[in-house]
Amino acid sequence: MSVQDLGFLDEGERRILMFCGKGGTGKTTSSAVTAVHFALRGYRTLLISTDPAPSLSDILEIDVGGEITPIPDTPGLSAVELDYDLVVELWKERYGGEVYDLVSSFLPVEEDIIEYIAGAPGIDQEFALGYLYDLYVSDDYDVIVWDTAPAGGTLALINLQDTFYRHLGEAARMYVRVRSALDALTRGTKKDPLRIIAKWEELSKNVLDMMKDETTQAFVVTNPEALCVAQTRRVVDDLEKFGIRVGGIVLNRVLTAEAADAPFNRNLREVQLKYIEEVNESYRGKLPIAQIPLMDFEVKGVEALKKLEKALYSSTA
Repeated sequence: MSVQDLGFLDEGERRILMFCGKGGTGKTTSSAVTAVHFALRGYRTLLISTDPAPSLSDILEIDVGGEITPIPDTPGLSAVELDYDLVVELWKERYGGEVYDLVSSFLPVEEDIIEYIAGAPGIDQEFALGYLYDLYVSDDYDVIVWDTAPAGGTLALINLQDTFYRHLGEAARMYVRVRSALDALTRGTKKDPLRIIAKWEELSKNVLDMMKDETTQAFVVTNPEALCVAQTRRVVDDLEKFGIRVGGIVLNRVLTAEAADAPFNRNLREVQLKYIEEVNESYRGKLPIAQIPLMDFEVKGVEALKKLEKALYSSTA
């Protein structure tokens, strides 16, 4: 992939490049290679992973968990794996007081409500987008390369943001309708729920605008296999439905014609044996270990699954 494939950066223009796709297709590798690509060309580049089970530190062989870390020997490149526990703490620090003001303006509650709301499913991912937005509008980076969670999680996150934004508008209208009754409950307070709702609504709109801006592009990483390609179609359709620009498809782990007719497979086998032995040394006698061979047919359909079943379980039949 070349810089032309990903689009040129105009003077002073910030850009987000999202790498999406099915888990295990190589999103993190594609993201890391792209981030290095731009950093080597002089762009201030941040590589960020929001995958709850990230592998960015493993690929970089540098611990980038929870804190933006400059990458040695690659000027201009920094990386971070988002720590969701830290995101929740930042959320409580930044918005916790506002949540308390908002909720307590409706009903008398204790500040323990903050801890409860902070534990709500999806709240950490919701404010992860706010964290990304803060980085986007800062003047710290020209390019943000975003290693997203597997496709289902990323699409759910975008849908959550869209739902959250629309819900805030409904919340403001609802408050206006029942304000007279609520004023009786909160008489004597100086809290202004509409101001708080409007502030959150603005942040949510800014995040959505960032995702849908032409400077944000999504690249879908896939493998040349039936299930991966089928999901790629769904991911592309869903991204376009949300108004997110799809910049291209990355086909990963393609066996070239030269490789298929060269010592490539023999060398690959030697590499695999090294790591098979590493797994055996770590888990033999502790956990079952199974090997599924690479077959000379596409594993698609019941008959293909039966063939693979024979290969996998023939030794125990």
